[in-house]
Amino acid sequence: MDVRDARPDERAALEALQRRSSDVWEQYREQLAAHPDAIEVSAQAIREGRTRVACDRDGAPAGFCVVGTLRDGAVELQDLFVEPGRMHSGVGRLLVDDAVVSARRRGVMRIEVTAGPAVGFYEKVGFERGEAVATRFGPALRLSRSV
Repeated sequence: MDVRDARPDERAALEALQRRSSDVWEQYREQLAAHPDAIEVSAQAIREGRTRVACDRDGAPAGFCVVGTLRDGAVELQDLFVEPGRMHSGVGRLLVDDAVVSARRRGVMRIEVTAGPAVGFYEKVGFERGEAVATRFGPALRLSRSV
């Protein structure tokens, strides 16, 4: 499996992947259906090379992540979504590892993320729990990982 920059022409496909991935979490389905604007892949993040896609050998996206811009020595892992059928197969870990390598090259000291029900995944890939925060769809935790 390879990780590469997202292409502008696959934005709609990535948004569809984000919807499928988000629908895995039953507690968010109703809210996401009521707020379809919550599913969006930033065209700017794609243009800036901040959206990375994990692809199968046939080139089909298995997952993607979006890394924010540098602020206070850290970058935000803004999004990380994996095709439901590929969850628990290493795709998410591969995307986090790619983000860590990229952050190191840029001299970034840490990666931060806000996570709801996926907290356990982030802990498994090296993030440490921080403070509780409120989000649009309910409570979540801030986590960080040194790079």
